[in-house]
Amino acid sequence: MFVDAAAIVAMLSQEAEAERCAQAIVEASAPFTSAIAVWEASMALSRSEKLAVPVEVSLKIVSRFLEERAIALRELPPASDTTSLSIEAASRFRNNAIRLNLADCFHYACARYYAVPVLSTADEFRLTDLEIVP
Repeated sequence: MFVDAAAIVAMLSQEAEAERCAQAIVEASAPFTSAIAVWEASMALSRSEKLAVPVEVSLKIVSRFLEERAIALRELPPASDTTSLSIEAASRFRNNAIRLNLADCFHYACARYYAVPVLSTADEFRLTDLEIVP
């Protein structure tokens, strides 16, 4: 299962979906995330409406969180696959109804390449062809 940045942020900032996300991680056989998701979560958590800490501090918080929950930090797929799958996501799912951002397109590429569901609180992924947990 690919753990997206929105799920990490939800759990670390005690959002409404935090418990659901935490349970999904406990039940997953091999949860993982990417450097892009870690970057995005660290940036989001540093904002004043979240943890209001320097990004270097939020990175340490995210890294410790991943380690404590055995969420692996996995490499992106090979460059040619990442490129084609992220472009596919942008082409198919960046329209008025679905607002995938740059990081979302790369998260999509990871999930498609590794053929795993995505743990996310972002509604955008529910409108794609990916399996969303739960």
